[in-house]
Amino acid sequence: MTGTTMIETTETMTTRDGVELVATVWRPAREGRFPVLLSRTPYGRGLEGPGYHLDVPRLVADGYAVVCQDVRGTGGSGGELRFIAGEAADGHDAVRWAATRPWSDGNVGMYGDSYLAITQLLAAQERPEGLRAIAPHVPPLGLYEAVYQPGGVANLNIILTVAVIVLAVGELDRRIARGTASPADKEAYLTAVTRPGALDELMERLPLTDQPLLADLVPFYAAWMSAPDPADPMWGGGVVRHAAIEVPALVSTGWYDYFRDASIEHFARLGGESRLIVGPWSHFSHERHICGRDYGDLASHEAVDWTGVHLDWFGHWLRGRPAGDRARVRIFVMGDDAWREEDSWPPRRAEPVRHHLRTDGTLAAEESRPGEEGRPGEEGWLGEFVADPGDPVPTVGGAVMVFDAYGPLDQRPLDGRGDVLRHQSAPLTGRVEVSGPVELVARISSTAPGADVTAKLVDVHPSGRAELLTDGIVRVTGLAPGEVREVRVPLGAISNAFLPGHRIRVDVAGSNFPRFARNPDKGTTTLHAPSYVVLPTIP
Repeated sequence: MTGTTMIETTETMTTRDGVELVATVWRPAREGRFPVLLSRTPYGRGLEGPGYHLDVPRLVADGYAVVCQDVRGTGGSGGELRFIAGEAADGHDAVRWAATRPWSDGNVGMYGDSYLAITQLLAAQERPEGLRAIAPHVPPLGLYEAVYQPGGVANLNIILTVAVIVLAVGELDRRIARGTASPADKEAYLTAVTRPGALDELMERLPLTDQPLLADLVPFYAAWMSAPDPADPMWGGGVVRHAAIEVPALVSTGWYDYFRDASIEHFARLGGESRLIVGPWSHFSHERHICGRDYGDLASHEAVDWTGVHLDWFGHWLRGRPAGDRARVRIFVMGDDAWREEDSWPPRRAEPVRHHLRTDGTLAAEESRPGEEGRPGEEGWLGEFVADPGDPVPTVGGAVMVFDAYGPLDQRPLDGRGDVLRHQSAPLTGRVEVSGPVELVARISSTAPGADVTAKLVDVHPSGRAELLTDGIVRVTGLAPGEVREVRVPLGAISNAFLPGHRIRVDVAGSNFPRFARNPDKGTTTLHAPSYVVLPTIP
């Protein structure tokens, strides 16, 4: 019992292959059958914790039974964890089980963040009877895309941090419960990974597969790092089949979430009655502040009322209540720091405007005239940078799993580095809104056979603050000596109003570490004209 109005119980179900999965159930303390809100997690059952941002007692008070289930191989559930890849069949069975419990009225919705979000999509593609709607918040697109960027660049900061801090600790807790490990084992592990600088040292290890601390606790980490090719069979079980999903989805994410573009891609592929909400948030924070940047009252948890948004969504699809907010797309426009409704994403009225990188470090909305670029003997030369895996450009903010230094951080700490090319506009005389996916189109050559090209879109304030908006990377291989190749670097989606007096800036480099794994090839990369950033601009 958790109170006079809510009953808490622990219940077990058996999957089709005989594995027992354990769930905690919270339901109203009265007789009756209730619609069910189901979440499935590898991070531990509870009213709060990774993957949750809703007020469970409030959901129960509104007449829902709320179920949180440990996925197989985690918490109290049996079997072996098949990270993402095994969640479709188990999700189907969990929905059918929840729909047929004595306290269930047969109508099931699913909710939760991150891993809990992709379990919803994988279950929905199996079309279990009773599933009426889902609400995936910050879901990865699939297993491969959670681990890698285009070209096989590992999302090192994200995936290694999850493995070290979350999955390994969860496995130790599981072993302690089974009696195959002791609390002292866990204490020793935590001492090893939480001492100052320990995680940085793990990020710096090469090759990527060399993580002795994970070899026993998270053995599939090394397998991931050994398979950068998306066609490798090991990734097949973690692919969402969007065409098979029939239920509506409330998809939500944040502009600084590392699964932002994956979330938006899910929305685009689902169509129909699905909805999209994007706020000024990170993977973990849904508040108005991100590392010193205040997005105002409208971004606050109280103003958004995330639980209320879900009650409206599930009330309509599970209980037939009139829908409240029916906006197809709701975006928070940074800079203006205000919400806006759209009927599509990206907005149909957005116009792709090319801003060309110039030799003098400027960013211009028109292509340069012949002769404006280049230096003696090198026509079209825009600049060059050394990419050195021994001295990579350090990550400063962005969509990273760093609990005190993420999101819209000031990029001025990197100003002294000569391996970053910076191109910025003149101070703007009017407001310029960029809403949609941003892309850098760059022509490059390199002294090495392989090169990474990273890019950042930056809002430079009149004060000098260089606020990071979004970034991306592409790995180029098979470069011949003297070859100039066009590459496209997706920086991802953004909605930002560059205000009068601000400057639009693009930073180009060969690394962004440890957000992205380093390229082992050392070389000098040259940027050639025409190279430009495409900004979807609202007229």
